[in-house]
Formats: sequence, structure tokens, C-alpha cells
Amino acid sequence: MKRVLFVDHANRILGGAEINLVELLGSPAVKQRWAAACACPPGSRLGEALQQTGVPCFDYGFDSSLDQLRLVGRRFSFRAGLRGWAALRAARKTLARIIAESRASVVVSCTNKDHFCAAAACRQAGASQVWWVNDIISADFFPWPARAAFLWHARRGRARLVTVSEFGRSALVRAGLAASRVTTIHNGIPLARYQRTERGLLRQQWNLSDAELVVGIVGRFTPWKGQELFLRLAQAWNERKAPGHFVLAGHAFNEEQGFETGLRAFVANQGLGDRVHFVPFLPNIAAALSDLDVLVHASLRPEPFGRVIIEAMAVGVPVIAAKDGGVPEIVEHGVNGLLAVPGSLEDYVRHLEQLASSPQLRSQLGAAGRQNVEARFTLERVGAGFDRVFAEVA
Repeated sequence: MKRVLFVDHANRILGGAEINLVELLGSPAVKQRWAAACACPPGSRLGEALQQTGVPCFDYGFDSSLDQLRLVGRRFSFRAGLRGWAALRAARKTLARIIAESRASVVVSCTNKDHFCAAAACRQAGASQVWWVNDIISADFFPWPARAAFLWHARRGRARLVTVSEFGRSALVRAGLAASRVTTIHNGIPLARYQRTERGLLRQQWNLSDAELVVGIVGRFTPWKGQELFLRLAQAWNERKAPGHFVLAGHAFNEEQGFETGLRAFVANQGLGDRVHFVPFLPNIAAALSDLDVLVHASLRPEPFGRVIIEAMAVGVPVIAAKDGGVPEIVEHGVNGLLAVPGSLEDYVRHLEQLASSPQLRSQLGAAGRQNVEARFTLERVGAGFDRVFAEVA
């Protein structure tokens, strides 16, 4: 049985990459394939979630100067970068010790900082390395120093890179990485967890009947995820006096609390409080999704993959999604969902009118979406994909 060590420094949040990791390592099929462990911060939400699945965890994390260094969505600070570099050297020593202690033959790093840390640690420990790239390495998301550091480490090392979409793979190849070193493995989900349930988890809070239209957007509150566009969609729907309620599920992380405050202020100022509702992330995501008639994915930048799309599809909820990034690799327009021009309110309104007026179309797209996930986005396929990569890098 192959010994595999996953590395993820996420301390305060459980983002999409971490949820992917927890569900993958908790899969019975994967547990039969690998003796897997994870290097992660002690007491973190990730560590607690992994321990519930029986995955051994090793204490690993970064000094605050590196942990709080943000590479995504803000101007890069060279002073902070130098402090982070010093902290990275210390983390490398810790990770090299963990690799030796775990006797891992393959190390899979899950974030950019972890890639940089694992690059040197794997060379020292003699382990094969795989970078699980959950981002799109482009100017849309990263300042040029961060992109340059990523490409320098990638070119210098011998790691195999795994992207979650062909769109993400193409970005790396265009940046100069050899196509033979980059493999796409689409994300997957545990189908047993994402089964449609009886309605009521959300609707009961607002005394909504089963017949009332409920439209939702799910995910981290951040400008590029399109919650502002979603609220403008709700405003346009309200101006048409069309029946329906709109749900925003999630919350803001870190420094983006002000963005969430602005969303709530917009709802109050526009008099939308009777039909727009905010709910936190819910552990029973399948039950929450089951209360939706339509899921809206409204990202304004190219999405690396679009995990919430396959979650909704698995529950049988029809999806309107932004036609960019990895999303068209999931959604076939008119067959298992609808694709909209990113940022186009008119396009989203038109698609929502189409779905709101036809329960038959909603049912048809919902059933096709579930079939799509069953055929293409299972954890068994993710595990088999990594098996092929591990065999090639060993």
C-alpha cells in the first residue's frame, strides 16, 4: 500500500481545497488504496475534520508572518515577502522531518505556500512530489511576484502538477511549464453525501411553501464570486414583481467582512429584506441545496473548477453558471445546466425566467445534472487519477 503524505497549512478556514481533501481521504475506496496521512496545523478545522475520518495528522504550520501573508487578490508586499521567506525555511525543516517520520513515498501539497515548502523538503527527504493546484495561476488572481515564485519553484523542481480543470492546466502550459508535467484531475464528491432530501431545512425558517421559487448562491462572500450580481438579479426580479425568494449561503473570510456588510446594506436600502435571505454555511449542504429550485453560480473571474456546481447537480438542482474557466468542462448548456455570460445581468435574468416558467425544464436539467456527476465527478475517479500520477512519479 502506497504511503502518501498530504500537506495543507490552512489554519482558520475550511475552503474548497480542504473540503476536497477531507472527502477524498475519507473515501472508503481511497483508504483501500493508500496509507494516507496529512501534515496540517494542530487544532485547525482541517485537522479536526481529518481526524474524524481516521486520517493520522502531523503537526505542521507556518509562523504568523507567513501564515498571514496573502498571495491572492491584493498587492504583494516585498517586506512581508522577505519575512515570509524566512518563516518558510523553518517550515521546510519541520516538513522534512515529518516526511521521514511518516515514511511517505509521495508528498501531495495543496496550496501555493505548501508547494514552495514541500519542494525543498522533498528533495531533502528523497520523496516524490505532486502539487495539487486548486488555483488558476494568472494575473486575475495573483500579483506577478507570486506568479514568478510559483513558476520558479515549479521549473526548478521535479514535481508533477495536478490541476482541477483543463483550463487551469492550459494556464500553466502557456506560462512555460512542460505539458507532460501537468495533469488534469477534475474534482469529485462522495455521492452518498449529496443525495436529495425532503424540503424544509431553509423554507421552514421563512414559512415558504414547497411551491414557492427559491434561488440560491452558495460560497465564500468575496467580490469575484458575484454576490453583488446575484443581488442585482434579485432586485430585477423584484421590479418585475415576479414571485420568488433569493438565498445567499456563506460568509466572508478574513479582511472581506466589509464586503458582506455592504451586501446586507444593499438589501436593506433596496427594500429586499422580504425576499432576500442570508444563511451561514450549513453542515448538511445536501439538505440546504434540496430547498433550492435553482442554483446560481455568478463568478466574475475564471473559476478553477466550480465545486458548488457539482454539489447542486448531485442533489438534482438545475444550475445557471458563468461560462468561463473550468465551468464549461462541467456544464453542457441546455443539456445538464445553463451557461451565462459572466457578469451579464441580462443573461442571468433571461435564464432564470426560462427556468422559473418551466418546472419540466428544471426537472429535466436536474436529472441530467445528477447523471453527469455520477458519470464524471466521483471520488473513485479522483483516486484512480492520482493513482496513475503516483505510479508515474514513483
